[in-house]
Amino acid sequence: MIVHKFTDLVRKPTNPAMWGLWGSLAGFGFGLTIGVDVVFKAMDRLAPGSPWWLQHVLLCGAGWALQVFFTHSIEQGHAARRRALRWGLVFLAGQALITALYVPAYLRGDVAAMLRHDFVHAPLAVLMNVVYVAYIGVVLVTVARMAWTWAEVADRAWLRRGLRLIAIGSAVSALLPLHKIGYMSAVYLGRQPPWSEFKWSFYPAAIGVALATAGSLVPKWGPRWDSVRQWWLHYRSYRRLAPLWAALVEAFPEVQLEEPYRPGRDGHRLDDLRYFVYRRVIEIWDARRALRPYTSRAHRDAAIAAAKAEGLTDAEITAVAEAVTVAEGLRARASGHGRRDDDHAPKMPGGSDLAAEVAWLERVAVAFARAEAR
Repeated sequence: MIVHKFTDLVRKPTNPAMWGLWGSLAGFGFGLTIGVDVVFKAMDRLAPGSPWWLQHVLLCGAGWALQVFFTHSIEQGHAARRRALRWGLVFLAGQALITALYVPAYLRGDVAAMLRHDFVHAPLAVLMNVVYVAYIGVVLVTVARMAWTWAEVADRAWLRRGLRLIAIGSAVSALLPLHKIGYMSAVYLGRQPPWSEFKWSFYPAAIGVALATAGSLVPKWGPRWDSVRQWWLHYRSYRRLAPLWAALVEAFPEVQLEEPYRPGRDGHRLDDLRYFVYRRVIEIWDARRALRPYTSRAHRDAAIAAAKAEGLTDAEITAVAEAVTVAEGLRARASGHGRRDDDHAPKMPGGSDLAAEVAWLERVAVAFARAEAR
């Protein structure tokens, strides 16, 4: 994620919102890295007492950077800078207090006692941890509120979904500070809860981070998923229209201006396949127009009456009537029997746009397969 978002930062280096987003990812990623046992011990040998302090400064900094991202995304100019500065002062005050508590806590051995969960003998370390998780809780609540508020006015569907995931993830993660403060307070007051503090603090953090990370990826990858899905829907429609199209083009080959779509050879982009679906619809209607002198109004009316007797819907009735009209017209053309002008079947309705047109012709193609089999 750090590398992925850094490319966006390079493209927009003057955008403070991008700096905030990348800074939050970098602070969170490097802060978690310090928590890895091997890294933690190596840093502690080089600079005793530094890993815990630096890790929490980075994690708090990640929270402030995330506030900066949302602030500059929602507001503009002086108002955004003023709010980001206000949150920055809260961050600095929190880090100053954490540092002021950490130095004597480390020298007294409170930090070591806290890491052993001996909270009774680590009052300064417990207070320091309370300040830390309280700050994180404030950040998570403000981020959840801003993300959800922004989602309400976002004009892109995947952006709305991503922001809501971030809001939900932040709200779930906010359970961690509540649990941690409650747990340490209970132990300090002599009431040891019967569960592991780390395990039950880990769950909301893991779930919240997973949701928030997914939410940050969704706005970019969601539209790509839509493109893949739309390509598949176009391809499915293209295949479903094939029987009706093949029968009409066989009777009137002059309507076909180019070869059918060949997967893997004629492009894989959505626009490529949309073009071929569009061409197929045009060729179907061109052939249908050429078939009209062979169609029968009587056959169409009989098909409508039979469809009504079966209790079909209006959309299904028109599709069945068109399918029977085409099937009987192709048989009449093959036998050389044309119709009088007053006996031609009237033009059938289609859709008002390509999607509606394709959906209607798909129903016609299904009914045509049954009518042709009779």
